[in-house]
Amino acid sequence: MPKLGQEGKAINVAPGYAFNYLIPNKIASLATKGILKHANMLAEIQNQKKEIIKIKATELQKQLREITKISIKKKTGDKQYIFGNISSKEITEKIFNYIGIKLDKKKKQIEAPEIKKIGIYIIKIHILDDIIANIKLQVLPTNI
Repeated sequence: MPKLGQEGKAINVAPGYAFNYLIPNKIASLATKGILKHANMLAEIQNQKKEIIKIKATELQKQLREITKISIKKKTGDKQYIFGNISSKEITEKIFNYIGIKLDKKKKQIEAPEIKKIGIYIIKIHILDDIIANIKLQVLPTNI
């Protein structure tokens, strides 16, 4: 419950509220030593998982920083405007060719400016909330 606290946290409430409403409706349970120990163990396991994810994300960030630039060829028209657009799928395929790691587009957010002309652009890849990698994207014409 939002006003009472988060799951796994021990709080103090009035006995009547606990025994007449929270416990019968299975919103809360009595905080015994065993339940508190179990909740602490689950919280520690969750913190360890978060730490492992952060370590893997920093490793991925280091690998992405090694990429100097990615080149994608597109058909161009007048005044060096490209036909179509460059999708995040194309960018992830090029990254896979460089480092051999397939980026999961559900977990990693690729932030690119609107690309309409050939040139060099900066692509931001959000790996975690606080871990971001920047990659240069060079759009080349195929008409040459």
